Amino acid sequence: MSYNIYGVKDVEPFIPSFEERQKNIERILNKELADHEIKVCCFQEVNRNNLKLLENILINNHFKILEKFPMKTQLDDQYNIIAIRNESSVVIQFVSCLPHGNDTEYQNIDHQIIDYGMSDYRTTVFVCFIYQNKKYLIGNIHTDYISTEGKVRGVVKTLNYMDSIEAEYKVVVGDMNMVSHMSEVYNILKQNDNFTVLSRSKNFNVSDNSWHGYGLKEQVNVDFAFIEKNIVNLCDYEIVKQKNIKEEGSDHRPIKTLVN
Repeated sequence: MSYNIYGVKDVEPFIPSFEERQKNIERILNKELADHEIKVCCFQEVNRNNLKLLENILINNHFKILEKFPMKTQLDDQYNIIAIRNESSVVIQFVSCLPHGNDTEYQNIDHQIIDYGMSDYRTTVFVCFIYQNKKYLIGNIHTDYISTEGKVRGVVKTLNYMDSIEAEYKVVVGDMNMVSHMSEVYNILKQNDNFTVLSRSKNFNVSDNSWHGYGLKEQVNVDFAFIEKNIVNLCDYEIVKQKNIKEEGSDHRPIKTLVN
């Protein structure tokens, strides 16, 4: 599961208050994480405003948070958090962090340089693990929302890194800050054709959107996954939608990437 949990505290009047959103996040996650088929959770826009709540929810649902890699951002320092179900059948091989800029390795927050006209220091956090004798590589990504160059370079760098790791299932999921059928994704897939996009289920409704912005009427599906082409027939996709928009915990909706 992937979920951008919206770390901004002060918002426009028509958006539910921070306290209401926190209650909604807790309710939504407690319900979804009761499904024991969910083994890995990827969260974006985690910061000092919502980290403690998220930690409590995950601990109470028997997940452990993996290593954190803080990122320098315009507002509050943020994290892309990966949590994995705390059970013996999931055996972690390694956790790593890939910066989207010119850095070849993740830098301490005091030494982070923001490249390509991006708003923030962006990263993809990875976990590699064994489950039921299969090796999985899962990436949690949050691309830049300003710089097209930063988005494309960051995702291509991510996919190329994934090519260098041996695993049967390779998926990178998160807030892509781009729409899956537009030119940015086309450009990315032209540069790495080992992957394809997972952004719709077999029962996808064109009116569904993963980013709703508390009232946006257009179909904007920016939360999706890149998966290796050889597993495309084994995967499905689902947007978790609340009945009333005021019941949403964030301006994004959680998505679930299903691997059969």
